[in-house]
Amino acid sequence: MADYTAMVAMTATAVDYATPEIWSKELIAEAEKQMFWKNYEGKQGSGMPIIRKDDLAKQAGDQIHIQTLSNLTGAGVTGINTLIGNEEGLVLGQITVTPNWLRHAVAVNKDAEVKANFDIRNTAKQRLAYWLADKLDVAMFTKATTGATYTLYAGDATSTATLGAGDEIDCVTLDRVKTKLVANKALPIKTEGGNEYFIIVIHPYDAYNLRQDSTWVNAQKDANIRGESNPIFTGAMGIYNGMIVKESHNVPQSASKSKCVAFGGEAFARGYSYFPDWNEEEQDYGFKFGVATKVCYGDSRAVEVNTVVVETYAPAIS
Repeated sequence: MADYTAMVAMTATAVDYATPEIWSKELIAEAEKQMFWKNYEGKQGSGMPIIRKDDLAKQAGDQIHIQTLSNLTGAGVTGINTLIGNEEGLVLGQITVTPNWLRHAVAVNKDAEVKANFDIRNTAKQRLAYWLADKLDVAMFTKATTGATYTLYAGDATSTATLGAGDEIDCVTLDRVKTKLVANKALPIKTEGGNEYFIIVIHPYDAYNLRQDSTWVNAQKDANIRGESNPIFTGAMGIYNGMIVKESHNVPQSASKSKCVAFGGEAFARGYSYFPDWNEEEQDYGFKFGVATKVCYGDSRAVEVNTVVVETYAPAIS
């Protein structure tokens, strides 16, 4: 009698098929196109809002160390006063990012593939890319608005609990935020044209409220972005007093209250120890088919003076 033991064992075991590297690259490219935070990444010393460092030698749970450099605050000397003895030391800071795994997969069977009138593999790639972009964005927004040193409340509210009608975001709020960042000596974001900006990201409900502010409406009539090609302007709602206003549905919002975030350069950090990949797997003699992606990354807050969280009253639009 024939022995089928070996065949059964092989069937029960997932068979991992090597997939062309181009599929992984396409997944990453597709995800990055949809990621809100991608345009804000830069290497150490770039002055971009997110300090990005990749260390592919690290494992999940290991730490990736990122160096920061504080702005000089000394008075210097004037006239013919002696500079020796009045120098200022460079203050180095270190951010620790601990990467962890994030994984997901799409599974179909042969029956679904036969009935579908679209390319299963391409569709899976697109859906996984959207999922990945959303998860990475949510993670950064959560980190950006949790445990902040500096928090302002719109209107006359003094805490989350006191936010209510009349505490919607407006241009006065934007002015207060800008003033706080400047007073903190936050690092502004410099563009190719030599201009300096800060960014605030608000929820769509906040965007609706801001558009009801006549001061905002009038300011936008003459506030068109001219001569700037920097990607930080992409999709901007507008500019007010040197603040680029952008909106994202991933800004934390619940119970009619939003946690918007304003920032300059070196506000956050992200490290990768494993880039998103693409894996395919077949089971049950090829009847079941799945594609998966995984990434190992970590986020952190960076220089605290470069971030202000702005809490607002932002009820759902009915």
